[in-house]
Amino acid sequence: MKQSYLASGILALAIATGAPSAFAESEPEVPVRFEMQETDNGLLRLDTRTGIVSLCSNKGDTLVCQPSIDGIKVYEDEITRLEAENDKMRQELRRISEALAILTEEASIAAIKPETGLDLSLANPQEEGWFGKEEEQKLNEALEFTENAMRRFFSVVEEMKDDLQKDEQSGSTN
Repeated sequence: MKQSYLASGILALAIATGAPSAFAESEPEVPVRFEMQETDNGLLRLDTRTGIVSLCSNKGDTLVCQPSIDGIKVYEDEITRLEAENDKMRQELRRISEALAILTEEASIAAIKPETGLDLSLANPQEEGWFGKEEEQKLNEALEFTENAMRRFFSVVEEMKDDLQKDEQSGSTN
């Protein structure tokens, strides 16, 4: 019996000292971005994220806020930082574009002159052991099949093109 009185007493103490907030549904806390304080000259607005203080006054139907000199400095510093970051990104983009142009040119040359070939792989498959002999043979057979199929396809396209040109020429001479 003493234990139940003790448990009841602890529960009552917990409820009395603030536990109701733990049991009640709590609303999600929404951080307040700006805090306003009325002054003789208007309103002071504190941006709780940046710490910038602005003096706000009514101009017609709108509230116009002017940041403090420190606030302007914060914005200028951020602009300077972003400009430097932008310059770095532009340089990196230029470097990547140049590298891509070189790779594209080399790939085009390799496609035109397959006998000279350009190894675009990151490592030599034999060194890395990507394929065994059997897989290498299957890959070569698949590539040969694809190459032959593409040659046939383009051959058919050329024949159709020639036939179309002949029909157009014979149609214009009649």
